[in-house]
Amino acid sequence: MLIRSLHRLAVVAVATVATALAGAAVAPAAQALPTVDRVVDDVLTATGEPGPHRLEGQYFTSPGVPAAAVDARPSILVGPSTPLIVGPSVCTTTAAGYDGAGNAVAVTAGHCGTAGDEVRSADDPEGAVIGTFQRNGAVDNGVILLNDRAQVTSSYNTVLGSAGGPLPAAGAQVCKTGIATGTSCGPALATSGSGFGVHLCASHGDSGAPVYAGGRLVGLLSGGFAGLPSCRTPLQGPVHSPVLAVTWDAVAAEMNAAGGVGAGFRLA
Repeated sequence: MLIRSLHRLAVVAVATVATALAGAAVAPAAQALPTVDRVVDDVLTATGEPGPHRLEGQYFTSPGVPAAAVDARPSILVGPSTPLIVGPSVCTTTAAGYDGAGNAVAVTAGHCGTAGDEVRSADDPEGAVIGTFQRNGAVDNGVILLNDRAQVTSSYNTVLGSAGGPLPAAGAQVCKTGIATGTSCGPALATSGSGFGVHLCASHGDSGAPVYAGGRLVGLLSGGFAGLPSCRTPLQGPVHSPVLAVTWDAVAAEMNAAGGVGAGFRLA
């Protein structure tokens, strides 16, 4: 099975992220687009969901900045569905909490970064470094060691009450919330080893988004199917790639087996 990752290179400098935080879209530079592309972009913007459209080329409503994140400043709140800038990539936080050694830790997709990458919150107008990407796990999980600027929470753009346990049955509704396409839900599909499919809307930037059912974290959004279009505009309807998620139980088991930062993880 060929899998296409859902992360994307950041299209704006960290200094411009503050524009999105005020509720405005981080828009592509229209003057840099060829005329035909600019017209297409204008049409898709007009026919897409209301903004903000915080990533270039995405036409679904992106999550805004939660009031709790604004109230927490100068600390930077990190929790499920916080948008992250990891090195040059934009991804979404699966969950945040503490490992067995008491370190503040965030989890995202493993393909979002490489060891040593600086991590920032795309919701922080100052673009401060909040941690370091530690490693890529064997099941496409990524472990981030957070620093003292970060404040972890189990409630950001998604509220998680628990993590792990049985996957929803095939056909049951599961949801995800990511920076590119917001919240979308769809039926669970087949399970294969540590992964399972879901037919829901996701695209570049949503990698790492929590996949949840009824407030319970059941997986981490990993990728889409190669050769099929990602979900970029409501005009596609259901004609887009299903997504592949990694089960949270597999992620937790990998972190425990690897040891070090992330082992013994628990939600904030």
